[in-house]
Amino acid sequence: MSKSQRFGLAALLVVFAWFTWSGMLMFYSGDDMMNLYGAWNMNPWRLGRAVPLFWTPVYRPLGGVIYRVFYSIFGFHPEPLYIFCWLFLAGNAVLAARLYRALTGAIWPALAALSLTLVHGRFQDLYLSAGTIYDRLCFLFTALGVALYGEWRSEGPPIGLRRSVWLGFIFVLALASKESGVALVALLGCYELVYVLPGAWRGRRLLPWVREIAPLFGSMGAMAVVFVLLRVNKTPELVMTAAYHPKADLGLWLTRLGEYFGMLTYRPEAFQPSTAAGIVGAMVFLAVVARSRAVAFGLVFFFVAVTPVALIASRPGYVLYVPELGLGLFFAGLAFRAVDLAGVPAKFGGLVFACIAVAATAFHALHWPPYFDPNIAPEPRFSRQFRAEFPRLPPKTRLLFVSDDYPVGAYDLMFNVRLMYNDHTIVVHRLLGPSDQQPEAGQPWQYDHVFALGAGRYEELDTRDIRESVRLHILKAYTVGREMDMSRRDHSAYVVSGLQDGDSPDPGRWTDPKAKFKFDVYPADSFFTAKFWVSDEVAAGGARNLEVLVNGTSVGSYVLDHVGMNEIRFPVAAGQISKSGFTIVEMNVDHPYKTANGTELGVVLVRAGFEY
Repeated sequence: MSKSQRFGLAALLVVFAWFTWSGMLMFYSGDDMMNLYGAWNMNPWRLGRAVPLFWTPVYRPLGGVIYRVFYSIFGFHPEPLYIFCWLFLAGNAVLAARLYRALTGAIWPALAALSLTLVHGRFQDLYLSAGTIYDRLCFLFTALGVALYGEWRSEGPPIGLRRSVWLGFIFVLALASKESGVALVALLGCYELVYVLPGAWRGRRLLPWVREIAPLFGSMGAMAVVFVLLRVNKTPELVMTAAYHPKADLGLWLTRLGEYFGMLTYRPEAFQPSTAAGIVGAMVFLAVVARSRAVAFGLVFFFVAVTPVALIASRPGYVLYVPELGLGLFFAGLAFRAVDLAGVPAKFGGLVFACIAVAATAFHALHWPPYFDPNIAPEPRFSRQFRAEFPRLPPKTRLLFVSDDYPVGAYDLMFNVRLMYNDHTIVVHRLLGPSDQQPEAGQPWQYDHVFALGAGRYEELDTRDIRESVRLHILKAYTVGREMDMSRRDHSAYVVSGLQDGDSPDPGRWTDPKAKFKFDVYPADSFFTAKFWVSDEVAAGGARNLEVLVNGTSVGSYVLDHVGMNEIRFPVAAGQISKSGFTIVEMNVDHPYKTANGTELGVVLVRAGFEY
């Protein structure tokens, strides 16, 4: 590789870093929690043995080993894993250059192909979540296997025993990475058909050619069959997930292909199945006309690699990480073939590469979507708060979450808690979770800590009477008085339900159409007062009224037709106030304003309480 070619590769790595460096700063994602928990919860010997024993029904064991090793060394700290995963991607980019060089026989076409597949804005899960470690591993061993095979076969002699063993070892690691790793044997077969068979046909040595490759492909084919029958068809995580069940259907294949073409071009609405069929036909035509092995193999590579994900439920863009290798080879091969047919000297290959690289970089920069903000995800916010406030939890601690912002049907909260404290014995129940995560029916509620999500953080409830604390949202850290002010930190203690709260510096909070609050008020004649903002949309909606009820009895109504700050003051008789316990105030808006996304709103409440 010349100095200019090394500079070209270095420039591409700089571009890669520019687009993806923030991936090193991410926190564990929901997929990470699930994957890490599965690896941590499994017998380490079973997990480790499943890597070479590719027929063992264990879900993607090589990725599990990586999760287990990093957790064992660094604990519940994502930074080392995420730095490793980013470096892994950078290494895969260098490997892709080697693969392309093995398939094109020249460095400038190889670098041009790499520039076309270096980054993609629809692959954000690949850059921002270590949960895609399986795809990175599958890319590594697929690209490595094809690159080595191409280099060895281009040397002329048949693949010997030693090299066959190495390929078998790489194939086992591909199978341990992801189910689509099984495509490696098909890709090597396609290499033979595109690069080797034509020479054997012209030399009339078809039978010797078959004898040369039969042992390798026979053994790898048998491994693939065993892998599918005993691992893919018997691993619970795969068998029980309907989205992973393939369906051999040309219409489905074209539908998914259209979706993936839309992702690759940042135009998801532009590709119907018929459009995809037309593109496939055009690509096949161009491959035939080009009469280039690199172009033909790039097309075949894409079709083979994309088929496993094109026959299942639609997946995010990162599943194209491996198939896109073929597209890069196809389009770069076409470009250099066109330049060659135009009579452009080979010495201008660097200029052709530069033009392709600049165009590809500009295209992605123009369409690159905003990165996901990790601070809004539930995992980092939960972990930061609990690490600070509960650095340790005793074994068998029982936790109840009245509300949380984790996916309702998932187990991510339990995974998060147990992994953070490295303790399988911690019990985590959720009132808003599925039945097997809820408290046992008919059993007393006995928990060491009870939490509810409010004001952007988890507030601990009083555990002296858990059911009453849950019913009325009674906090452990704050007492309730006779006046609630949204600018004070303790305002959440007054809320029973119906406040759209969050970690915001704004002095007001939107209420739901029906909001309920609690106050500790002396039973004497008083006035209920409130200060709130009425928006243009609420005021313009016609006859909207705010009704206030104290312990179920209406004390007044107010027409919401004045834009801006409003204040109300309704008399409350002593008999309407609770003599013991909390006084409950309801603020209900009839005919509420509804936003474009269907959310119903009341008023922006600033302050409420009682005056004597």
